[in-house]
Amino acid sequence: MTTTPSGNRQIAQASLVVMAAFLVSRLLGLLRDVVIGAQFGTSGNYDAYVAAFRIPDIIYTLIAGGILVSAFVPTFTDYLARDDRAGAWRLASAVINLVVIVLVFVAIVAALLAAPIVRYLLAPGFDPAKQALTVRLMQIMLVPPIIFGVSGVVMGILYAHQSFWLPGLAPSMYNLGIIFGALVLSPTLGVYGLALGAIIGALLHLLVQVPGLIRIKARYSARLALRDPGVREVLRLMLPRLFGVAVIQLNFLVETSLASLLPVGAVSALNYAWRVMLTPQAVVAQSVATAAFPTFADQYARGQLQQLRSALAATVRSILFIAIPAAVGLWVLREPLIQLLFERGQFT
Repeated sequence: MTTTPSGNRQIAQASLVVMAAFLVSRLLGLLRDVVIGAQFGTSGNYDAYVAAFRIPDIIYTLIAGGILVSAFVPTFTDYLARDDRAGAWRLASAVINLVVIVLVFVAIVAALLAAPIVRYLLAPGFDPAKQALTVRLMQIMLVPPIIFGVSGVVMGILYAHQSFWLPGLAPSMYNLGIIFGALVLSPTLGVYGLALGAIIGALLHLLVQVPGLIRIKARYSARLALRDPGVREVLRLMLPRLFGVAVIQLNFLVETSLASLLPVGAVSALNYAWRVMLTPQAVVAQSVATAAFPTFADQYARGQLQQLRSALAATVRSILFIAIPAAVGLWVLREPLIQLLFERGQFT
């Protein structure tokens, strides 16, 4: 990866792999939403599930989501570029341990405060019974973010080793877990089956990546090392993105809160629309960016700034070339697309 063409070619090859995996994941995600739509439609129970999912999703996104991966990968890659694998594994262990501790603490606090959070912030428009259901579902779904925290760091480790298949398939495993919950557990447990399916999916998300760790001979140690320069660098890189992502998550929170004031089904309908709208972004932009980022980090660590600029420009062009027509197509076909995907079973 010492020349611009080779760097761009590596990004292109990795992008195809990740895009294929993301496409499978998004197709399963659409299937998941179709199954859920047929089972629950825009019912009050699914309103409660969607609202309950919002706080766990915010916790994961702000503490251990893409922000962490984007900060961890360049720092971890820098150790690998200096051939300091022992230091790289010390960093990975420290970050995993720190993420688990923080997520467990935040999850416990959120579980204890679930009732006022739902009543005054998340779903003020729900009736008391629906709010109580939302509280119980939220407390169950505070478990997956902890698992995703570990899985996210593992994903970053594999990305840094230019390994994309297993991390790319991980979201598919999560979707399969929720589909299992909808088809197998929900007929007996109702909407609680979806919440348990989310836990199963989170476990599968992590476990599917374990063979990749075994292949690269990963090492783990029970250390925290808050004063480690690598850990501090990860935290430093996280902060600038934290505020931008927090604004986006605040938008989701406000929309859910406002939708709860509308008739039954508004929260569900808004969620279905978001799922469809985000599909091109995940398949195209997210897959290309995911594949390109480890190469960018390696080029920066090696001081190859000209190659980095060229690779970045090529990546942005490729994203826009596909994403803009996809967005236009979604807008033009919005009504028949929703009818095709969702109008069956309990969905009306």
